[in-house]
Amino acid sequence: MVADACFAARPSDIIVATLPKSGTTWIKSLLYATVHRREHPVDAIDHPLTSFGPHSCIKFFEYQLYTRNKIPDLDKLPDPRLFATHVPFVSLPRSIATSGCKIVYMCREIAENIVSRWRRPSGCSATACRRSGPTLDHVLGYWRAQVARPEHVLFFMYEEVWRDPPGYVRRLAAFTGLPFDVEEEEENGVVDAIVRLCLVRTLGNSSFFRRGGVGDWAHLSPDSARRIDAITEARFKGVRPQRLDREQCYILCV
Repeated sequence: MVADACFAARPSDIIVATLPKSGTTWIKSLLYATVHRREHPVDAIDHPLTSFGPHSCIKFFEYQLYTRNKIPDLDKLPDPRLFATHVPFVSLPRSIATSGCKIVYMCREIAENIVSRWRRPSGCSATACRRSGPTLDHVLGYWRAQVARPEHVLFFMYEEVWRDPPGYVRRLAAFTGLPFDVEEEEENGVVDAIVRLCLVRTLGNSSFFRRGGVGDWAHLSPDSARRIDAITEARFKGVRPQRLDREQCYILCV
């Protein structure tokens, strides 16, 4: 990737990392609305998320910025710069690892992700799936990075965020160094406003949204579900995944 040679990360940068069809559009929206809530009030009619869309607000290194050997001028962008990627942790531009910037990783339960890719709209290309590499290696790479450097890597599980969006928006704000103050929380209801802004039905005109939610695994046959479980458990051996239920991600415990 051209970005490896040309991208100069800053400590203030924030990178969204996901597998395709793992809640990328949603986590981009939540991050952008949280980080830029002061310059772009959440209730503004012309909010960038509704005017331009999440993928214009937080662009991918490999699909939008460093394409066709282009080298964009990113130095002029104000801090904090927000970027996105589908590539594995080991394939990130080297400056990301050395700069001390932050990574927000969204993981989706393996069976859910497989079904979502299978039913994907045209917005999720085969190229995106190829570049992300093997699914389980992708998840483990970012999980291990989070274990090693929890102050720099935040590992979110899609199904848990879906159950408590306000709680995870608060975690996102704290991780990025922009926690909500009492006035925002108690008087202005900013957290709930961010959640409403980033609902699938609000931003769902994007072709990158299918429908959101959990439960896609139900489209699998029982035999397919068992095979996926067996492969996942074998691959996660050594990090002892603790399985809660079919609609949650595997919680990986070292």
